[in-house]
Amino acid sequence: MGAEREHGDSSASLIGDAGWLPPTPGRGATLGTFVGVFRPTLLTIIGLVMYLRQGWVVGNAGLLGGLAILGLTFAITGATALSFSAITTNIRIGAGGAFALVSRSLGLEAGGAIGIPLFLAQSLSVAFYMYGFAEGWLYLFPDHERAWVLWGVFAGGFGLSLISEKLALRSQSIVMLGVVVALASIWGGLWTAPELHRPELIGDFADGDFWELFAVYFPAGTGIMVGASLTGKLREPRRSIPRGILGAWAVALAVYLLTFLWYAAVATPAELRGDPLVSIHRAAWSPGVLIGLMSSCFSAMLGSVVAAPNVLAALASHRLVPFADRIARQSRSGTARVAVLVSGAIVALAILLGDLNRVAGMITMFFLITYATINLVVLVEQRLKLISFRPTLRVPKVVPLFGAAASVFAMVVTNPAFGLIALAVVVGLYLFFSRRNLDTPWETVRSGLVTAIADWVAKASQRISGPQYRAWKPDVLMPVVAGECLSPACMLLRDVVCPRGSVQILGVFAGGAARQPPPGIAELLAGLHRADLLARYAPIEAPGLLPAIRAALSVLAGAFYRPNVLFIDGSGRTEEEIQELLRLARRQDIGFVLLLPPEGGPAPAIQAINLWVRDQSPNWRLGLQLANLDLALLLGHQLQRNSGGRLRLISVIADAENLPAARHYLRRMRDEARLDASTEIVVEEGNFAALQARAPAAEVSILGIPETIDLAALTAIQRGIGSTCLFVHDSSLESALA
Repeated sequence: MGAEREHGDSSASLIGDAGWLPPTPGRGATLGTFVGVFRPTLLTIIGLVMYLRQGWVVGNAGLLGGLAILGLTFAITGATALSFSAITTNIRIGAGGAFALVSRSLGLEAGGAIGIPLFLAQSLSVAFYMYGFAEGWLYLFPDHERAWVLWGVFAGGFGLSLISEKLALRSQSIVMLGVVVALASIWGGLWTAPELHRPELIGDFADGDFWELFAVYFPAGTGIMVGASLTGKLREPRRSIPRGILGAWAVALAVYLLTFLWYAAVATPAELRGDPLVSIHRAAWSPGVLIGLMSSCFSAMLGSVVAAPNVLAALASHRLVPFADRIARQSRSGTARVAVLVSGAIVALAILLGDLNRVAGMITMFFLITYATINLVVLVEQRLKLISFRPTLRVPKVVPLFGAAASVFAMVVTNPAFGLIALAVVVGLYLFFSRRNLDTPWETVRSGLVTAIADWVAKASQRISGPQYRAWKPDVLMPVVAGECLSPACMLLRDVVCPRGSVQILGVFAGGAARQPPPGIAELLAGLHRADLLARYAPIEAPGLLPAIRAALSVLAGAFYRPNVLFIDGSGRTEEEIQELLRLARRQDIGFVLLLPPEGGPAPAIQAINLWVRDQSPNWRLGLQLANLDLALLLGHQLQRNSGGRLRLISVIADAENLPAARHYLRRMRDEARLDASTEIVVEEGNFAALQARAPAAEVSILGIPETIDLAALTAIQRGIGSTCLFVHDSSLESALA
């Protein structure tokens, strides 16, 4: 027999196949973590500000004041980097970076309102880095005209981008060497400086107050959006973005911290304020710093030259900008050349401003708006606690809360007038796009907001069409006939529905219906209430179970929070009853769960859950909506999360040739369904009957149920497995991959 057991993989249920394959990287999606995210992000952060403005900040604010500006800058960008990374691990993000993230979560209206300012900010960043390159060039060639230098580097950067984005990014390999040489030359100045000075802890802020200095300095951290904007070019954005962004952020913070200390030690505050090139004059080897300054500025410019057109092309692909068809069109190499030209026109206008600090202030405002929105998206997702929000990188709620609040606060205090204008622009864009009635081709978190905030649901629900996969939560209807005892295994309902689901227990009475639940049901309800769950009991007078369920489902079909799972305790039920109950569930399009508990006393604590996956041969493909797999996966995830037990996915393959395909299928499903990393996979050759008796022990087993019920066969399976069994059938309302 061929067998394999692994940790960290995902899976399915006993019945199912698929139709839809999750999107694969498109044309040009060939970049890895280092080239596509880490390197352009790091080289953009470690750039102009460090060489030309960090000493000026220390000279004005002092060492502690400068470190406060550094800390606030990197705290805001760090919180945003964590938030962006977290939500990237929860969705299949498309091209456009932050635009794609906001669009996926809040819709195209919000995505467009944020994406356009983001594109403008990254375009203005190009001008910002051009100014830095020009200052280094003029140091070498003071007789040259600044304007000619700016237009020369402008032509070189955009010309290189028009030829090939890959060539522009590959050129950064040489730049990294220049940055290393520059840093070594700067820090080596501690040994070659004429004298070392005692740092001034608090400066006199001669050239501007704290927030004016912050506005100039903040672009030092905005490079995190460069790597994020290349999502459409990455092979594995879900892996590359968190590793690349957070790694680059940490390295850059360490570099800036050490350089702050260096500036404070090698020059007086007056020298730092009066000499923007003090990093060159106090370095151990001045040419090395010039190499780093010019190459770093040119590389950062190239990163923004590549990133900004990608955001614009993503906006155009959803027809959010004029001339969308032309702008979104890509060359054979994957370069959106018209988008590059549009970005170039905006940069040309920015150059005419002629002042580095003015451009820096504009960049600060646009990026702060983008950062605030990214953090707000994550905060909303966290507060809703929907099953669909289960990122593989989790961040505490305080991170997006701080990121959003600090971004808005910094925007207001830095430049209140321009901040209000920028906010008005975003709101105006949102209202404009809202009136266009855009058709967002994916489900967003708005459906979860509508479901969670009951006061708003009446009107909002009328505007939401189609199945709400991301808003799905288990709302269980469980019938109990008067006089029958509940199985102790029914107590696992708590782990099925926590934290946002609900349970409606239907008491069926042949005579007068009792208003109070019988003792067994009362105990179950009390346990659910202790878990802070919505659990209700409703008696109904009916001649039997089937008429009661028919009446209840007919009445509840029109309710807003109608049940979406029919949960049946199979103890004492006949085959005919179960068959008819399954037909009723299918007719009402709700999920069906049949509980077959083992004989004996109270159910033991759940240590493990076995989820059995049917042999999918020969069609081993994943789908956004799977055939009788989705509800089983969601129940397995719920039981694992709430009980703390280990989820185990077991599949029995008849033909040994299909073992590799089965293992790949389960691994893919793990990644797309975002199951817990401790999930174990068991794939064996043989037949189900032979494996069930020797399968790894579990307190709960989840299996698919066929449309034609054979109760004797199901009972035999339960006895062979020896644990509580949940036999599951999907509706059309669940999607484990959403």
